[in-house]
Amino acid sequence: MSSEQLGGAEQQAATEALMATSRLLTGVIARTLSDIEVSVTVPQLRVLVMLQLNAPLNLGAIADGLGVNPSNASRTCDRLVAAGLVTRVDDVRDRRQVSLSMTPEGESLVTSLMHRRRELLDDVVGRMAPADQRRLAQGLAALLAVLDDEEWARVGSRPGAILPWIR
Repeated sequence: MSSEQLGGAEQQAATEALMATSRLLTGVIARTLSDIEVSVTVPQLRVLVMLQLNAPLNLGAIADGLGVNPSNASRTCDRLVAAGLVTRVDDVRDRRQVSLSMTPEGESLVTSLMHRRRELLDDVVGRMAPADQRRLAQGLAALLAVLDDEEWARVGSRPGAILPWIR
């Protein structure tokens, strides 16, 4: 078998392992969302995470982060405001501009979700041998380094559209 064929098989095996990992992580996300008392959709959770990392944000930034038009982002944020998870402050000089931030309830929700995710993932990783844990950490670090350096994550005309999901 040539080194080119071997590399192809190794790449295919790595891709399949990553696909299985993606299914695992999707399951962890679904489980943590089902464990909470407040009903939050995945796009709403994305907004909350964006606000946790970068608040305050305006609707344009939220729309860009979600990859939707501003009216869809506005409806998503309106639901979060109605749920008491986000505050929306109109700019007194320009009513078209709003500033969005998380409420303490929103912050608590995201913190508890991420804590529960960490617990579930820690349980999975804890079942691995220490050497396998090291290899996993090294492999994932290499994957994240490629994501930081590559432009493949650009979707359509929105630079870095995938990267906000993983940060």
